[in-house]
Amino acid sequence: MITAENFVVSDLHLGNPHFQHAQFLSWLDSLPPDASLILNGDIIDDPDRSLSEEHDIVLRRLVSESYLRQVIWVLGNHDGDVDLTDSGKIRFENEWEISQRLLIVHGHQLDRVMPRHGLFKHLFKLLHQVLVIAGLPNVHVASFAKKWGLFYNVLNKHVAENALRRASISGHKAVTCGHTHAAMDICEGGLRYLNTGAWTEEPLYYLRIDQSQIILKVYTDGQQT
Repeated sequence: MITAENFVVSDLHLGNPHFQHAQFLSWLDSLPPDASLILNGDIIDDPDRSLSEEHDIVLRRLVSESYLRQVIWVLGNHDGDVDLTDSGKIRFENEWEISQRLLIVHGHQLDRVMPRHGLFKHLFKLLHQVLVIAGLPNVHVASFAKKWGLFYNVLNKHVAENALRRASISGHKAVTCGHTHAAMDICEGGLRYLNTGAWTEEPLYYLRIDQSQIILKVYTDGQQT
C-alpha cells in the first residue's frame, strides 16, 4: 500500500522505564488518519518480560492502529523474537522501503562493532548500574554511553557508513536506521542517511515522508516541529 504520508519511529523500548509513553501516545494522536506508520525496530525492550500497564496500553494501541492504517514493524535486535498474542494487522518485516526513495532498516545488521565486544558491553552496563546506585542520574544506558564521545562516535560513524553503502548497492537514494539512539541527518556521495534516535530520551525524533520530502522532525510538548 502506498499512502500520501509515511511516518517512521524507532527504539521505543516498551518495557524500559525510560520509554516516553505519554508523549508517544500523544504523537500517535497527531498522525493524519490515512498515513502509514513504520516502526523501525526495538519497539519492545525485552519480549520475554511482561509490560507494565502503561506500556501495554501503548502496545494495544499499536495493534488497534493496524486496523485503521498500514502499520509495518521492522524487527530490531531487541524485538527480533517478538511474538504477540494478538498482532492485529501489523506486518512484520526485516526491512522496508518506500519505492526507491528510502530504505528502512533497524541498523543492527549493519553493526559490526557491538557484537564483537559482548564482554565490554556487559561490563559497561554493569558500570552504569553501579554508578546509578551510587547516585548518578538514572538515564537509559545509551544516554550514559553518549558521555563517552569517542566510543559513541565510532559506533555512529560505523553504522552510518555501512547504511550508506547498503543504500548505494540497493539503489536507494536515502536510508534510515535506529539502533544507535543518536539522531542524525547527513548526506554523502549523493546519498542521505537519517537516524531517528530513540524515545527513551528527549528530544524525540521521527521521520515524515510525503510525496516530495523526507524530513527528520522533533516531537515535543504536544507539537510536531
